[in-house]
Amino acid sequence: MKAKELCPICGGELEETEVKEDIWLGEELLVIENVHATVCEKCGEKIVSYDEMQRIDRVISEFNRGKMELKQITAYVAFI
Repeated sequence: MKAKELCPICGGELEETEVKEDIWLGEELLVIENVHATVCEKCGEKIVSYDEMQRIDRVISEFNRGKMELKQITAYVAFI
């Protein structure tokens, strides 16, 4: 049986899953779904592989060039 990997931040157990990545680009929020990540069950730290980070970078690049079909949503932000 393979031992569970431990979080480099808190020592909690890591679990492979898919997450949403929220990226602010100036005043615009880009939400990328289905990001493959390893997430700490204790502190929530997300770790993505180099290949997945390259995929995220490509999405950001396509977004910046306006070459991506997007679903626009309405979000409300409260500043307190």
